[in-house]
Amino acid sequence: MAADTLHFYRDLPALSSFADVAQQHAHADLPGDWWIAIADVVGSTKAIEAGAYKKVNTVGVACIAAVVNVDRAIDLPFIFGGDGATFAIPDSLRERVILALRGAQQLAQDSFGLNLRVGLVQVASLTAQDFYVRMGKIKLSPHVMQPVLSGRGWEEAERRVKSEQAQDVLRVTVDDGPADASFEGFECRWQGVPSFHDHKLSLLVAAMSADAQTNLATYRRVLAQIEVLYGDVTQYHPLRAGRMHMAFHPKLLAHEWRVRTSQFNAWRRVKYFVGMLFANTAGSYLFANNKDTQAVRWSRYRDELVENSDFRKFDGMLRMVIDGSEAQAAQLQEFLEAEYRQGQLAYGIHKSSEALVTCIVQSYNGKHQHFVDGSDGGYAIAARELKKRLAEMMCSKRDLI
Repeated sequence: MAADTLHFYRDLPALSSFADVAQQHAHADLPGDWWIAIADVVGSTKAIEAGAYKKVNTVGVACIAAVVNVDRAIDLPFIFGGDGATFAIPDSLRERVILALRGAQQLAQDSFGLNLRVGLVQVASLTAQDFYVRMGKIKLSPHVMQPVLSGRGWEEAERRVKSEQAQDVLRVTVDDGPADASFEGFECRWQGVPSFHDHKLSLLVAAMSADAQTNLATYRRVLAQIEVLYGDVTQYHPLRAGRMHMAFHPKLLAHEWRVRTSQFNAWRRVKYFVGMLFANTAGSYLFANNKDTQAVRWSRYRDELVENSDFRKFDGMLRMVIDGSEAQAAQLQEFLEAEYRQGQLAYGIHKSSEALVTCIVQSYNGKHQHFVDGSDGGYAIAARELKKRLAEMMCSKRDLI
């Protein structure tokens, strides 16, 4: 594989503003020899309804850690979806990524009792049928980029992976071969972040036109309306540096402990848990007193955490976690419902009392990423509502034929 193809994502120009993600010029065609990998927890909605939302969330981020650790020298784009993730993978890393994803499947099964479905679709097989696959990226901070996805190819890849009858899917199962995953950097050491107003709103919006330009215009309209209703990003961001607190309850720390010690013996598992408690005690002191060490500027870490969070993203649909009031949510839903009735978009929303934060830390000095979701299954429950509206739209179209 040519070097310029391998480093396609690294070499993309970065956007500095989220407002630009819905601009056509911000996106480039993904190379045809790349692969889209889809990983999602089967039956996630039922698991969440049974109270296992944190387990689902943990498995979703753990599979990202496994893929990131395949080769940290190469920037691999991914989007966290609440109950899984979407990846873009160069062909030269495909086999190693499959080993890592099998390891994530093994972890999901053995440590959390969940089934992680994984499938890969090559970009060329999508574009050959006019399912376009495009990507950009946005600069969250000097150290962290976030991909921006567009084109119906992403949606089609997910449809194929979730359909047992679909062709051109490279399916990955835990029993098909060896597994080799590292979950280094996976951390889950923060308390839930309560709402600063009334709730954390998990929002999914999917534009529905067959025309790409019309869809991008719809997303720009939605983003503009959110700004009108909620103000600038500092007013609706679900995280704030001063409201981030370290966790000490064993129930909150158990998820990281299960991920990071799944291959350890009993003594090493105990040692790791004690190490987490010690690190959180030290962290609480350093954060409370704005103290830095020679190695890490801890007084800046929580600000970087907020900057490096994925509370809003664009992966062929708009995903956001918004902190706001009941009145703001009602106005937003009124706007979205009007757009839905006109056939412009489908949407799903879910209100949570807290935001969950799960992390991948490659360096405490800037290169750390933080994944945000609603505390009781935010994105996954919002997706159920979105699917219901999509089904209603399809029925309405059939009735008109």
